[in-house]
Amino acid sequence: MKKDWKEIFEALPDEEQDKLALLRVIECTNGVIQHMFRNGDDDALSPEETRAAMKFSMSAMKNQSIPLGDEVVVFALETAEIMKEVRELYISGFKQQNQEDYDEFMIASVANLGAIGKERILKARTILFDHLYEIPHYTLDWGLSYIFSIMDW
Repeated sequence: MKKDWKEIFEALPDEEQDKLALLRVIECTNGVIQHMFRNGDDDALSPEETRAAMKFSMSAMKNQSIPLGDEVVVFALETAEIMKEVRELYISGFKQQNQEDYDEFMIASVANLGAIGKERILKARTILFDHLYEIPHYTLDWGLSYIFSIMDW
C-alpha cells in the first residue's frame, strides 16, 4: 500500500517544517545548479562551485543537519527517518532509473513542499541568503523558481 505522504508531512511540527523548508531550498537549488552544469548552460557555475554546491547539499541530506554560519540546524529523529526514506526513493528513482520509485519520490516531494507552504519557503530563502556561504546567493532564486514551477505558486 502506498504511503499518504501529504498526511505524513502535514503531521510534522512547525519547527520541523521550518527546517525542511531550508533543506528543500538547498536541495532544489543544487539540483538546478547540477542540471545547468551538465547541460553546459551559459549561466552555469564553475566546476569548483558546482562541486561545492553538490557536496554541501548532499552532506545536509545525508547527515540530516544544515550548517548555517555559527549554527547547525539538526532534524528531529522522526523527520530524519522520513527524509531517509524519501532519499532512498530519490536514489532508486533517479540514479537507478526505477520508474515506480521515481513516481513515488515526486509524489512525496510535492506533498512535502505543499505541507511546508510558500511562506516558509520564502522565509527559508531569506535565512539561507543571510547565513549560507557554500552556495552563491543568487542561485537560491534558481531553486525557488524550480519549486514555484512544480507547485504552481
